[in-house]
Parts: sequence; C-alpha cells; structure tokens
Amino acid sequence: MTRAAWSLRNRLIALLALLAFVAWAASSVWLYRSTRQQAGELFDAALVETAHAVFAAVSHEGLRKDDDFDFEPSEHVHAERIFYQLRDRRGSIRYASPGAPVSALADAGVDGFSERLVDGTTYRVFTLLEPRRRAAIHVGQRVADRDALVRSMALQLLLPGVVVVMLLSIGVWFIVRRVTAPVIAFSSAIDARAPTDSGTVVVEDLPSELQPVGQAVNRLLERVQSALLKERTLTADAAHELRTPLAALRAQAQVALRARDDAERSESLQALIGGVDRATRLVETVLALARLDAKAPDRSTLEELPLRPLVSDVVRGLAASARGSVREIEVDVPDLTVLGDPDSLPLAIRNLCENALRHARSRVRLSASEANGVTTIAVRDDGSGMTAEQKARAFDRFYRATSDGSGAGLGLALVKRVAELHGGEVRFSSGLDGRGLGVELSLPRRAS
Repeated sequence: MTRAAWSLRNRLIALLALLAFVAWAASSVWLYRSTRQQAGELFDAALVETAHAVFAAVSHEGLRKDDDFDFEPSEHVHAERIFYQLRDRRGSIRYASPGAPVSALADAGVDGFSERLVDGTTYRVFTLLEPRRRAAIHVGQRVADRDALVRSMALQLLLPGVVVVMLLSIGVWFIVRRVTAPVIAFSSAIDARAPTDSGTVVVEDLPSELQPVGQAVNRLLERVQSALLKERTLTADAAHELRTPLAALRAQAQVALRARDDAERSESLQALIGGVDRATRLVETVLALARLDAKAPDRSTLEELPLRPLVSDVVRGLAASARGSVREIEVDVPDLTVLGDPDSLPLAIRNLCENALRHARSRVRLSASEANGVTTIAVRDDGSGMTAEQKARAFDRFYRATSDGSGAGLGLALVKRVAELHGGEVRFSSGLDGRGLGVELSLPRRAS
C-alpha cells in the first residue's frame, strides 16, 4: 500500500464508506428477519382466511346435506400457491383445489397449524375441523414458495438500500475531498517552497481546528530561516574576519624569512605566534557560536552547578594567559548554585572577563548575587566604557567598539546566545570607580 493510498483523505473515505456498508448490512439482517416474521404471519393469516371462506361456501352448498357434493371448478390460468382439501366425516377427500397433492395435507383429527411432508414437499397447513360432523378443511402452502416470496420481498426492500449506500459513498468521497482540499493545498504549498523562500504559507483557508497547526508550521519555517540566515552570516563574516590575521601571518612569515639577524627573526616569529593565537581564538569562538546556534532552548538539560568553583576555574585560566599584565581580577562570588549548562556557561563568563581585561585600566571585578530566584553574574571594569551608540550595537556579531584590532567582535554575541539558551538575559550596568563598563548575566532558576 502506497503512502498516497493511506492518506488522511483516503482513510476518511474508506472508513466512512465501510461504516455505511456495515450500517446497511446490519439493517438488512434486521429487515430480513422482520420481513420473514411478518410475511409468515401474513401467510398464516391467508391460510386461516382461505379455510374459513371455503368452509362457509361448502357448509352452505354441500356438507350440510347427506347426499354427495359434486362440484367441478373451471380451470385456472395462474399458478396456484394455496391449496385446500375437503374431507368428509369418513376421512375421504371429497374435493381438492387444482394442483393440490393427492395425499391428505394433514392427518385426520388434526386442528390448527401444522407442517407435513407430502409427496416429497413440505407444506405449511391450517386445518379447520368441524367436530360435530367430523368434516375438515385443509388449506396448505408449500414452504419453499413461502421462502421464495419472503426472499423476493426482502430483495425488493434491500435493493434501494444498496442504491442508497452507493450514493452515500459517492457523497462521502466528494465531501471528504472538498473538506480536505485546503489541507492538501497547504501541504503542496510547503512542498513547493524554494530553499530561499522566506515567506509564510497562507493558513486562512485551513479549517479552524488545523489553523494552529499551520501557524506552528509557519513559526517553524521562520525559525529555520533565521537559523539558516545566522549560519550564512556567521560563515561569511568569519571568512571575512580571517582574511586579516591570515594576511598578517603571511607578512610576519615573510619578515622572518628576510631577517638579517636572530633578534629580528625572533621578533617576527613571536609576532607570528601571536597572530596564530588570535586566529585560533577567532576560529574557536566561531565554532562555539555555531554550536550554540544549533541548540534549542531546553531547560530540562540544565544542571545545578556550584558557581564559586566554576568561576575559580575560569579566572585561573585567564590568570595563566595574562601573566605579567598590570590588570587583575577581583572575585566576589558567594557559595551559590546556578541552573546552567556546564559547557556553555563557563565560556560566557570567560568571554565577559576577557572583554573586561582587554578594556580595563587596572582592575576587573567579577561578582555574583541571587534575588527572587534569579542568579546574576556581573563583570565590571574601570576602562573607558562605551557610548550609547556603541552599546546599541555591542551584541551584534563581529562588531568592535574599538579599532585597535583586538578581539573578534564575537564575545558579547556569544554571551547573549548563552543567556538565550538559559532563558535569561544580558544587559549593561555601571563600571568601577564611576567609569568603565559593567555587563550582567542573569540566569533564572525556574522556567519563566
């Protein structure tokens, strides 16, 4: 069975048609049994009426006399279905209707209804007995004829039901196709979309019950388009940003090749190593941001993390890389637990500290607090700070507030993405000593 044959439309058509057939079959069985019972009662009533009619005629004309009764009816042109016999008080058959069997339809002395096999044929017989004179009238009908008549009557009653079922099936087919046409059109519109098509699919034609599904599909398409746009933008910007350090690496390598003494060569190689480190950090940040973009916010995967050891590991790594610098990091983190991701949260804190160290004059302060179920991690410096225009663009990818070439412009963008994945937010605050810049990362402990 192909997928098209098991579509929702075909299932509805098949199930509704099957339901109509089952209903017709059940009603047909009931109708046949009812028809058979009522027809049997009518046939029996006909036998009784015929017996009384024959008895009235015979009583008036013949049986009330002792002389022989002699009556020869004219031939009938139609087939007889009811037969009767007249028996006198001696048990002899005085008269029988045309086509009646030669043998008696019932035993002598039987009164009322009975069935008897006569000459190989089963008859349903009604006997009207006159006790005083011992005369009897037998009126019989072949059981096979009765059954044939019942079948004929039932067939005539059931045939219109067959026509109704066929018409109902055609109506079901038409109605189901008409009702499901908007759904088919919606799915066809989704299948026909080009990869670059960012528009939404029209859902107004869908039934009201399916419009939420269509709107959810449109929201999914928007998220997919947004993710593709981010990926393309990140790839293009990363390729653009890598050109500068790669060109610088090439230049430093050429300088080292043309160096006239060891001191000049050593200086060029040190610059080359520094350029490699910057390119490595750029690539690592781009890859980390790409991994975070691929994730969907899911608070069920977050863990209870002790904040102080996590911050200590981050600061220890920064101190090792910044050995010999005049800047220092002050840590004021109490014993708190935070609901976070053990991989991305340290990365966000490290980027906040690296940005602060890059722009601070002498010191950076890292603190944490908790209030109303929200844990706030703040990193402040005493640098030159940012203007309002710079703050408006600070979270854009590859945006640099300074033109000294330091940094890749991805640190705050990465922090913002980590905050989104944790259901929190990142915002600016005041710096140290009335100057500089502060950045606060707020992480809720419960789903908002």
